[in-house]
Amino acid sequence: MTYFRNDIAAKCGVNAAVVAQLLWDRLIDEAGTEEALERHGCFWSRCSARMMTAELPFLSIHMAKDAVGLLKENGYIRKGCFNDNRFDHTNWYSFTEYGVRIMEVGDE
Repeated sequence: MTYFRNDIAAKCGVNAAVVAQLLWDRLIDEAGTEEALERHGCFWSRCSARMMTAELPFLSIHMAKDAVGLLKENGYIRKGCFNDNRFDHTNWYSFTEYGVRIMEVGDE
């Protein structure tokens, strides 16, 4: 079953809320492991649109990219590229302070 934050769904749509929950779960799971990357004072998780659609098969690649764009535009996440290989364009995602607050306690 897929869970998501209702307040994010109300602002950005269900797809964005589901993607936000996926990214949040990946960050929580990776915290304290070698996969965790800390840059600019926050933790980042590596995730491509193809990885998102593998976890969420009801989303197309374009739907996943649009959802990420909405989350970034509304100030929930940051997007970066910290790959060692210059030909690897997989994005890294981190939650903003506002995004962390929303994911932890909601929009109160």
